[in-house]
Amino acid sequence: MMAQLIKLYFKGKANISDVAVKRAYASLSSVAGIILNLLLCTAKIVTGLFSRSVAISADGFNNLSDAGISLMTLLGFQIARYGRGSTHPFGHGRFEWIMGIFASLAVVLMGGQLIHTAVQSIVNPQKPLFSVATVIVLVLSILVKAYMYFYNRQFAKVTNSETLKATAADCISDAAATGAVLLSTVIGHITGWQIDGYCGAVVSGFIVIAGIKSLWEVLGRVMGQATDQSMIDDVLRTVEAYPEIAAVQNLMVHDYGFGYFVISLRVEGYRKDSEQLYNAIHEISCTLYKQFHCDCFIQADYLIDDDVLTAHLQDKAEIVLQRYGGKVSIDHFRLLESGRYTTIAFDLLYPAELQKSEEVICQEIEKELKTDNLQYRTIIKSILRRERYGSHRRNKFKNQEDNQ
Repeated sequence: MMAQLIKLYFKGKANISDVAVKRAYASLSSVAGIILNLLLCTAKIVTGLFSRSVAISADGFNNLSDAGISLMTLLGFQIARYGRGSTHPFGHGRFEWIMGIFASLAVVLMGGQLIHTAVQSIVNPQKPLFSVATVIVLVLSILVKAYMYFYNRQFAKVTNSETLKATAADCISDAAATGAVLLSTVIGHITGWQIDGYCGAVVSGFIVIAGIKSLWEVLGRVMGQATDQSMIDDVLRTVEAYPEIAAVQNLMVHDYGFGYFVISLRVEGYRKDSEQLYNAIHEISCTLYKQFHCDCFIQADYLIDDDVLTAHLQDKAEIVLQRYGGKVSIDHFRLLESGRYTTIAFDLLYPAELQKSEEVICQEIEKELKTDNLQYRTIIKSILRRERYGSHRRNKFKNQEDNQ
């Protein structure tokens, strides 16, 4: 149904790669979340008051917090629509993340307050009143939350929105929490056990956990997560189409929120192919702009075609590394033209135990290399070696992506 509304809004099949379509999906999801959660909140709080159930009331306030999150998300999406300006040259897309942080903190605080209320109900229990209306409200709530989970999950895939991903996960936890309330209500009616307060505490715990999880995911996006591998592969395939490019280094995808990216990379080739290399860079920039609607910055480096000198200098660098018992290794060693200098560039892979020695190792290598020629300059990219580095692409287009 939600997808049909999008089609009606755009008067036909919407192009989901278009930023405007992604914004429409996100806004529709937020508006639907506000309406549905407010309806659930009203029904549960009224039912909780009449049935004297702390658990149902807590679940209702949980829906109220979800409506607040949807409202803040909608506000974030609306502000994210504003383009670039002199104050914020990369747009306002990251405002969605900021709103996500505040919304997650609000959920955690509300969950903490509800835990306090549930504890008071455990200390001074009151037997809830059972009614068929209560069961109907809770069952409908579970069905509505399941529906919200499916459309939020679908919209999150379309928009690549961390907020909508967190919302989908929250819907599942809400459905589980409401299921626990329904179970406690039925069990309490059949057995007479006064477990309403305990169930309220469980529901409140779900709320706190969902808030912390949402906060962690948003903070992960702010700190910089690894870019989606399919996007990296698309960029590399575009570059690989040009044989004059010998290698790609420092491919970075800078995510500024809500569909706006800046892609930067360094391509390496030879001076004899300089004209073709320049044309290739221009074509790559245009292709990536059309494909991802992003800005692209590409720097060209010219390789020095001297295998003997390259092997000699790499051997000198590896002599230094022998002091560390084979724990440190060199990858993608090459020489670059730098005017009157020669730049020696490579990756230094080291284990976590030598992280504090990283700077010392680099200085030792630089000192050893300059014993041959003071005109040598070094560019060393230090990489903390983990298991995932074993799966690097070992062809000439090495994957070195970052998300900033």
